[in-house]
Amino acid sequence: MKLYEFEGKRLFRKMGIPVPEGDVAASAEEASRVAASIGYPVALKSQILGGRRGKTGGIQFAETEAELKTKVLKLLGASLAGETVHKLLIEKKVVGTKEFYAGITLDPRGSSPVLMVSDQGGMEIEELADMAPERVHRMLLDPIKTIRLYHLLDVVSKTGLSGTELVRVSETLLRLISCYYRYQAVTAEINPLIIGSNGGIFAADSKLEIDDSALFRLTEIQELERPVVVDDPLEAEARREGLSYVAMENGNIGIISGGAGLAMASMDMVFLHGGRPANFLDLGGGTTPEKAAAALRIVLKTPGVKGVLFNVFGGINNCEQMAKGIAKVIDELHPAQSIVVKMRGYSQEEGWQILESRNVPVVKFGTTEEAVKTLLAAMERTT
Repeated sequence: MKLYEFEGKRLFRKMGIPVPEGDVAASAEEASRVAASIGYPVALKSQILGGRRGKTGGIQFAETEAELKTKVLKLLGASLAGETVHKLLIEKKVVGTKEFYAGITLDPRGSSPVLMVSDQGGMEIEELADMAPERVHRMLLDPIKTIRLYHLLDVVSKTGLSGTELVRVSETLLRLISCYYRYQAVTAEINPLIIGSNGGIFAADSKLEIDDSALFRLTEIQELERPVVVDDPLEAEARREGLSYVAMENGNIGIISGGAGLAMASMDMVFLHGGRPANFLDLGGGTTPEKAAAALRIVLKTPGVKGVLFNVFGGINNCEQMAKGIAKVIDELHPAQSIVVKMRGYSQEEGWQILESRNVPVVKFGTTEEAVKTLLAAMERTT
């Protein structure tokens, strides 16, 4: 989960990382109130989740209220990198004497977080690493080891800092490391980290991306969760039913499976025998007749589907309950598509009986390959 700059800075402030004075605004009136409270000149920063705002005109400066209002009206509603700007962060403009890059991310080679520091702030780290790799200084962070201030002094000194500035920047990075672990981030970045003309240290920007699997543990982040926007109406329907569904182009066989691994194996077998999967659908656990029926309806509505493979094991899920859902759809819709069910496990005999009474081919003890061949043969007979 990516955070907007103003959200990341709120967390920075909680961790003791200094940020410029300011607040978020969604209108010219709100922006004027914020600017009046902190004083001009101010920075107007478009709040989008993508980067390169400075290069696309998403960051502006204003010296007066009139200039502020003109630029607010220009930025709000604008499209930047495919995102619409709905909010602006209005901040006190910070004049810096030095700018740095500081960031933490996971190093896939070392399987540990890595801190990166450079005296070239304001640039994308990928560009900087390509253009001047010697100016990017790295330090692997051992999650078991407590990082102390003296550990950071050495790596920060490579940027040319010394004395009080060296210590203060190192202290800020120590807080950034604490922030990274506290909020279980994937990425925590300050770019640029500014030393102001009065000697103050400021995180002029923030980039925080939180591990999705940790969100349920982070009460401070939960309220920031983004609404999920789904363009595909069938995917949206599947989400409402608690199903994992992804449509695929130019497919002719719909797949419903009890588990993601079994779904992938079913897709591979369909490809192997000349079919084309039209979708991926995982029932998950605790499947009721209603949930099984919803899954079949969604797959039958998937464009191009000529046949459906229902491939499940009745461990967590009850075969009889799933069969009742399948039967309900067959009785209601009388689908023209061929349907083959490979079903085995808890209450399998009861489930088989329900399906066989509707003339649905059931693979009872065979393999996924046998089920795919049975379906393809049935599809050929109906064409």
